[in-house]
Amino acid sequence: MTTVLLIGIQDADAAPLEAGLRMLGLDLTPIRLPEVRIPDGIDVRRSVAVLSGAADAELPERIDAAVELSLPVLILMPGFVTRDLNLSQTSNGQIDICFPPIRSEELAFRINLLAERSGGDDLGVVVQQGEIRIDLERYEVTVSGHKVDLTFKEYELLRVLASNPGHVYSREALLQTVWAYDYYGGTRTVDVHVRRLRSKINDVEHRFIETVWNVGYRFRADIA
Repeated sequence: MTTVLLIGIQDADAAPLEAGLRMLGLDLTPIRLPEVRIPDGIDVRRSVAVLSGAADAELPERIDAAVELSLPVLILMPGFVTRDLNLSQTSNGQIDICFPPIRSEELAFRINLLAERSGGDDLGVVVQQGEIRIDLERYEVTVSGHKVDLTFKEYELLRVLASNPGHVYSREALLQTVWAYDYYGGTRTVDVHVRRLRSKINDVEHRFIETVWNVGYRFRADIA
């Protein structure tokens, strides 16, 4: 299980984060400032630091402290203005940024992705769902042993859905998790990519992705 270290986040902001993330299976440990120290018994190989990106002169130092402890870092921004966020002097580590509206579902996805990339995620480097196998190290997808050529967005879309079978993702949630903050279009893009993805992984015997009308999509939970 991935441990989330909430560093320097005010109690009023931490409470809803804790409630939402715990429901999604993450273990949370608040860390009080000014000292950034890993509590005894915490495995940094399975931990991610979550920091507030509010204007604070000490934020780069906190990021550096987390990186020096081999922790990947997720920064929660209060808005879309990033001019006060200067990362040019920070150590080179695994860093991601989350913009509002901040949803527990997206946070859990980004946290687990950081954990995977840092090599400490419990799920390892392969997602296997029935006849679909996703190699997270090689970015390769096979169906019944046959390699499928996907675009990067198609691959990310499949990985998100297959990593949590049965869970219904709204189109808006998929935009947040797959396209993130470099996205400028409408939810129609999700429908187009799902259609293209289905054309590549589905056949007469396999129907992996289901449409939940007026909501979004889910990966079937009954194919394992």
